[in-house]
Amino acid sequence: MASIFSHAVTAVALGTVYPTPPSASRFWTLSIACSILPDIDVVGHAFGVPYRSVWGHRGITHSFAFAIVLALVVVSLAFPQVGRFSPSWWSLLVYFFAVTAAHPILDAMTNGGLGVAFFAPFENSRYFLPWRPVEVSPIGVRAFFTARGLAVLHSEFLWIWIPSAVWMAAVWLIHWGR
Repeated sequence: MASIFSHAVTAVALGTVYPTPPSASRFWTLSIACSILPDIDVVGHAFGVPYRSVWGHRGITHSFAFAIVLALVVVSLAFPQVGRFSPSWWSLLVYFFAVTAAHPILDAMTNGGLGVAFFAPFENSRYFLPWRPVEVSPIGVRAFFTARGLAVLHSEFLWIWIPSAVWMAAVWLIHWGR
C-alpha cells in the first residue's frame, strides 16, 4: 500500500480541480478521509481476518464498489444543501468516488502485497498495475522510523508527491490564466 500521507496528498491534488466546493473545510476534510478510509481493513489483522480474504487488506474496502457506496454516503450526509441528482450533486459524487478510487489505484502501483480486489464483491481476484514503481508501505507507524520507512517515503515523494505538485501547479496556472 502507499502510505496515508501519499493518499492524502493525492486527495488534495485531485481537489484542486473542483470548482468551488460547498462547505470548503468539510470538503477538504472529507476528501482526505475518503482517500485514507479504504485502509480501515487493516483493523481486520487484529481480529484474525486473513490477508487473502475479501474482508482482508486490499479486499472489499479497496474496490470500486466500496468507492461508489462511500461517495454516495458522503455526498448524501455531508452535503444535504446540494439538491439530490442536481448537476452539483453528481459532480460531488464523481469527485468523492475518484478520491476514494485513487487509493486502490495507488496501492496497485506498489511493489508488494497480494494485489487489489478492484471488483469485489463481484469478482475477488487481486490485481496490480503493469507499472509498479512505488515501494510498498509498511503497516504501522513505528516502521516509518526505519531505513525501509525512509525508502518508502523517498519512493512516494518521487512517484506521487512530485507528480501531485506538478498537477496542482498546472491546475493553478490554468485557473490563474483565465
